[in-house]
Amino acid sequence: MNITEYKKCEKLMEEAIRKAKQSDDEYKEADCHLNVGNKMAYGIELRKADQHYGYADGINQALATLGFKHDRMKELSKLL
Repeated sequence: MNITEYKKCEKLMEEAIRKAKQSDDEYKEADCHLNVGNKMAYGIELRKADQHYGYADGINQALATLGFKHDRMKELSKLL
């Protein structure tokens, strides 16, 4: 892997970390809506969270398949 490819993988990893954190926040928001009894908002937040989680997981799998090594990959794995 050359330097340009490594930098692109690094950016993808950062994006995956952001999306994983965003999905965690959305899951928490969905739980709040469920506790209040707002099922419509719960469903919307749950689907958004699922989409962002899947996006981050897909990037994680692609980077792992490429053999990308970085210290923050552990952080991404913990978020997923």
